[in-house]
Amino acid sequence: MAAIAAPGLGLAALVRMDFVGGAILLAAANFDIQAPSGLYRGAGSLGEIAEVNDSPGEIKGLQFSLSGVRSEYLAMALDQSAVVPGTPVTIRHGIFDAVTGQLCDEPIAWRGTLDTMSITENGETCTIAATAESSAVDLLRGSPLTYSDADQKALYPDDRIFEYLLSQVNVPVVWPDRNYFIAKG
Repeated sequence: MAAIAAPGLGLAALVRMDFVGGAILLAAANFDIQAPSGLYRGAGSLGEIAEVNDSPGEIKGLQFSLSGVRSEYLAMALDQSAVVPGTPVTIRHGIFDAVTGQLCDEPIAWRGTLDTMSITENGETCTIAATAESSAVDLLRGSPLTYSDADQKALYPDDRIFEYLLSQVNVPVVWPDRNYFIAKG
């Protein structure tokens, strides 16, 4: 946080959408930003990214719009519109040197998958509006595996920990009386 507050550093949102036909990488900056994760094309003001308001036990999706999108990105987005659901989206905080434009760090701010995407065009500019689901939703989904011998052996064939589980169901566990231990002692 101290580095971001220091003079000479800037902050830009970096949005990456990994479509099957290729990735769309946009930066909320007036210049391109080269990062280890790819070359983010400067789109000026990206549009808006809604605030993430997750609460305990509830994970909400994200809504964002990208304005001023280049024509080649628009063509790719139109080509991929049938496969939008499930497309990975990553939003990073690009921390860069304001003088040289060199990227210092790009921590991940949000990760998820696209749900819907709409494209509006007014002749001069185009805007892509999208909704996405957080990857944290996967944590709330159940697992198809159970604590059974068959599932355990499917994962670890030599593990026999659940082999006698069913034979021990409803069998009472009897502990010796306190006097048993006193007499042995």
